[in-house]
Parts: sequence; structure tokens; C-alpha cells
Amino acid sequence: MPDLLSRLRRDDRGFTLVELLIAMVVFSIIMALLVSIMIQMTYQAHDNLGRQRAVEQARLGLSQIDRQIRSGNLILDPSLDGPSISGVPANYSLRIFTQEGGVDKCVQWRVIYDDPADQFGQLQYREWDPVDTSTTTGWYRVASNVEKPSATFNASDSESWPPFWVDTTLPTGTEAQNIRITLRMGDPETRDDAKAQVLTSVVTGRNTVFGYSSTNCSAVPAP
Repeated sequence: MPDLLSRLRRDDRGFTLVELLIAMVVFSIIMALLVSIMIQMTYQAHDNLGRQRAVEQARLGLSQIDRQIRSGNLILDPSLDGPSISGVPANYSLRIFTQEGGVDKCVQWRVIYDDPADQFGQLQYREWDPVDTSTTTGWYRVASNVEKPSATFNASDSESWPPFWVDTTLPTGTEAQNIRITLRMGDPETRDDAKAQVLTSVVTGRNTVFGYSSTNCSAVPAP
């Protein structure tokens, strides 16, 4: 009987101070890891939502460009659209001669940054009658938060691709207008290390097949 009482007393004595401290330290480490993971997941969800908003805007722009190309005859070389024509550097503007909606018209797209130092710009659009530039509409904003390429343009480096350029790596025809469109969509509210969502596509004007004159839409209103 005394041996049994002695064992019961030993079993009820609980944790020592050292054991309690060790348990608290282990619990604190586990909690810190869990909080860190939750914060990381929150940031990632926020980044994904920001990019998703930007991508949806860009997709609307790309679908509209695609409709204009399918209804049109001519895509002009974006490298010829400098600041005097579009208000942006070469390969940041795209002109199309199209019959979208059953009406001949010139349309122009551009990616513009309010300040050269800005990281994020806008995808904009305008249109005019091919024989009367006084009918030009204002610039409409189609998408925001278009990020700049990370380097000087190099066709072999996709990170450097501008918004619009003639992709000479693809089969070409008489006027060789296979235009690669690349939009890097981000969000100013995401973390600095958040990666942009890249949308890229290739569109081809019918001038490549049928040889439509490249003088269409050569009269361009002031940017």
C-alpha cells in the first residue's frame, strides 16, 4: 500500500519549471510559423487579386484588337509609330485599317506612361475616318497598370518585348505584318517582388496575304 501511494504522488507532481519553459518556447515557435504562413498567404491572395483585375482589363483590349484585325485589311508596322505620330516611343503604338462594324476606319492603340519614370502605364485607344482626321475621337483608357519591359528591346529576350512589334521569327508575306502583342499586367498595390501577369499574342493583317497598300491610315492626327 505505501508503494502505491508513493507512485500516485509522483504521477500527480506535474511539469517542472524547465519542462514548462521548454513547452512554452516550442509553442511560441509553432505559433510564429503559423502566423508567418498566414501573412504570406494573405499577401499572395492580395497580389493575385490585383493581377487578376489588371489581366481582365487587358483581355478586353486584346479581344477588341482581335475583332478589328479580323474585320480589317491592314496592320501597320509599330516601329514606324514614333512620338510625333502616337505620343509614345516606337513599338508602343499600333495602327489598324479596319472595317469593324461595317465602316472603314483607322484605329490606333498605344501604351503610354504619364512620366518616363513610371512603372505602370495605360492601354489606350482612338479611331478616325481614313479620309478625315478631324473625326478623331479622344483617347479612351482600356486597361491600367501595364508594366514596362525590364530591359532594352531584344527579340530573343521575352522580358524585353515592347507592347507591339513585328515578329520576324514567324512566316511572313508581302507586307510582313505578324504583330506580337505583349502586355505585362501588374498592380501598384501589390508587393515590389510580385511578378506581373504576361499576356502575349500574335495577330496578322490580311495585307500579309492580299497585299493591301500600307498607305491606308498614313494620315495620322496629332497625338
